[in-house]
Formats: sequence, structure tokens, C-alpha cells
Amino acid sequence: MLHKREKLTKKEQVAQDAFMAKLDIKKRKTDKPVVVAVIGLVGSGKSSVAHELAKHIGATVIEGDDIRIELRKQNERYEKSRAIAENAAIEVVKQGGNVILDSDFVDEKKRASVREKARKAGVRLVFVRTHCDLDVMVGRVLTATYHNRVDDFFGGAKSKWQGSEQSKGAAVKVREMWRRTPHHYRWVNQGGGQWKLKKFPFAIFAEIDTTDSDSWKREVEKCAKQLLTR
Repeated sequence: MLHKREKLTKKEQVAQDAFMAKLDIKKRKTDKPVVVAVIGLVGSGKSSVAHELAKHIGATVIEGDDIRIELRKQNERYEKSRAIAENAAIEVVKQGGNVILDSDFVDEKKRASVREKARKAGVRLVFVRTHCDLDVMVGRVLTATYHNRVDDFFGGAKSKWQGSEQSKGAAVKVREMWRRTPHHYRWVNQGGGQWKLKKFPFAIFAEIDTTDSDSWKREVEKCAKQLLTR
């Protein structure tokens, strides 16, 4: 078994029901159902790519942070957010939709779990990677703070912080970016040192560089066309 405890507690079930009740299931535009799992750091453009791709292929975006917010409301740990996302994805497919999972699938066990669920449901699964210049990622977090747009998940996190709640959300977001950087990048000790994107040992359907705001949507369109024609 990939995960020892798959049965939801009562509070986890309440969180799942609340999350699913808010889903606006879109009719798929592909011939067969597809689940797209996104891989990328905080600030790399996962959510922007997910929502843009969803418009092209007719998909419902399932955001991991939204699930964790529902679990937080029930004073539950985030351990089962993965299982809830998978359950929601299968339900969307059953109702005639495609799914984009907006949650970082860099973790091997997380990928294995969604692969198994997709296999059992007879659904095509692909991984799409988002990345961009590291300074751009940090800048996005800081800009969001300046314009009072840090999301509810990071803004509501428990954290030792001396300052406004909005600034706390930005600090937590940067901390998560910092913590997870080694999963996505390798350190090259040349020219003072720099982070280089890792090459993953598994198939990536599309890699989308969101650094340039004028070109990443064209890359999403290319990805969508491939999904629509296969």
C-alpha cells in the first residue's frame, strides 16, 4: 500500500464534503478524460497555468491549498489533503469533466498515489511542470503582499511573526519556497553558486516557463492542443 491510512475521519469527511460542494465542474473538451498534475515551486505559476489550461481543455481545477483550508477549519492535519484531492478528481471525471490538480507533485509517493488512482479509474494522467526565474518567483510573492493579495492559506498559517497578518502570509510563502527549492533545483557551485533546474527521472508532458508574461500562455495553448488531439 502506498499509504497506510486512507479512511477519512469524520472531520476530514466534513472537509471533503465542503470542498466538493464548492466545485464548479466543467464539461471536458477532450475525447477522453484526462487528469493533469502540476509540478512546480511556490510562485512558479502553477495556479495561473492551471486555470489557463483549464479554459482550453474544459477542466476543473482542484487546488490543494483550498482543501487544506477546509481541513484547517475542522482543526485537522493536512495529511489527507492528497486523498481528498484524488477523491475529488475521480468524482469530477465521473461527472464528465477533466481535472487539473494544482498541487506540487514533485514528491515520488504523491505521484505514485495519483498514478494508481488514475489507472484504476482508466483515466489518462500527465504531468506538467511550471518554473521561472527565481528572482521572478520571489518578486511575485512580494508584489502580492504589496497589493494585499496573499492567499487565505498562507495568510492564515500558524507562524511566529512580528508584523501584519498580510506580511506574515508572504513570509510563510517565501519560507515554503525556500524549504522546497532543493526538490526542484540543484546547487551548482560555480561563479559564486547558482540554482539549476533538476532533470526529473519521469515523463513530463510539458514544461512551461512562466518568466515571460507574454509567452507562457502560448506554451499553455500548445500543451492544450496536444491534449485535445491525442
